[in-house]
Amino acid sequence: MMDLTLILFAVATLGVALAMGPLALATRGALRATTDVPTMRRFAPAGTAALGAGCLGAVVLVGVSLGGPSAVIAALLALLALLVVMDLTWRWLPIEWTCAALILGLGAALLAGDPLEAVLGAALGGGLLALLRAGYLYARGIEALGLGDVWLAAALGSFVGPTRIGWLLCAAAALGLLVQFLSAWRSETPRKARYGVAFGAHLALLAPFFLTI
Repeated sequence: MMDLTLILFAVATLGVALAMGPLALATRGALRATTDVPTMRRFAPAGTAALGAGCLGAVVLVGVSLGGPSAVIAALLALLALLVVMDLTWRWLPIEWTCAALILGLGAALLAGDPLEAVLGAALGGGLLALLRAGYLYARGIEALGLGDVWLAAALGSFVGPTRIGWLLCAAAALGLLVQFLSAWRSETPRKARYGVAFGAHLALLAPFFLTI
């Protein structure tokens, strides 16, 4: 019964998130990285429908095969993949998807009857980035981090817990610095990045590793 409840919860949360979020824009971003503009425009509508159906179908398949908790993780991974595309192509982490990930983490923990670790992890992850964002804004007058990064850190904290979220944030920051260094090193004419570092993408890319340790 619990497996069925978690599967339905994962599918419902992901379905609402896909319906409310900019799925078409994510599809265009993915196609833009792999093809030309005319082809992107031609295949974007069908690609959007296929992407949404594929994400939901994968969650159902994983849930039926491996159980309810795996369905929740599959829904999270689908959201993280979409967030990576959005952050790398548009430098935007839609709140419809970051909050959906947070709902998945807290909801699954609540259904399991032990929400304390998830709540502490969400509070620590989101709180640390919120403080960093506010401090940098106060000191420099610049938003070094977007609110999407804060919500995503809170969501991932609800999954990995209060201990591992700190390590995840540090690893994502290190990866971001490494990527920036390599980009500057490879460029013959270094220039300031127009949209800054895609910190949310680094968080999302590293999160699956921290979910398994």
